[in-house]
Amino acid sequence: MSSRAGRISSLVRLVRRLGRSGRIALLIDGPNVLRREFDVRLDELKRAIQDLGKVGVAKVYLNERASDKLLEAIANSGFTPCVTTADVHIVMAIDAMDLILGDTTRMLAIFSRHARAAPILRHAREYGLETLAIGFEPGFSIAVQNAADNVLRVDRPLAEQIDALRHRKKKETKQKKKETPKKESKPSTRKTKQQSTRAESKGKSEGQSSTRGTRESAPVSDS
Repeated sequence: MSSRAGRISSLVRLVRRLGRSGRIALLIDGPNVLRREFDVRLDELKRAIQDLGKVGVAKVYLNERASDKLLEAIANSGFTPCVTTADVHIVMAIDAMDLILGDTTRMLAIFSRHARAAPILRHAREYGLETLAIGFEPGFSIAVQNAADNVLRVDRPLAEQIDALRHRKKKETKQKKKETPKKESKPSTRKTKQQSTRAESKGKSEGQSSTRGTRESAPVSDS
């Protein structure tokens, strides 16, 4: 029973995904990944993600302790800094749900090593979005990696990983096209009606001709 439910769930995700068309949303957990001990280049990351499609939303979530210098660097990298006094993960989750429920986003990419990002990715998949978990070691949550369709490690060469993702997506697309059964073309109702009308009129004319022939060939009796 559970395997059947799993197949149905996968089919629902596929149908929703095929119906979506749009851009990539890239959300970054600032306090978790933007630290002095980690050399993270946001501009390089964004360029790499753009090889997968157009990035429509690029946000970095920060707490109130973020410096003006950091905010300026984030803005110069092409991201929108979002400073909040609330929990960063809650604010990021709210924005993510708005993107998930909308129809302009086809992929949700989250850069976070924290396990609290996993439910967001799971919800995105349930609603038909492609998902990408981005992170690095140490501390890259296994739950986050398992919740996403694909994983990107910024502590490894980005270009090679992006090329591998693009190749796999092309392969999956070709496989889906092969598995999709071709619909048989049905004759239009209009043509069918026209054909039946012509057949009826032809039958009537032939019937009338045979009746006339019978009358003409009948012998005339002498009185």
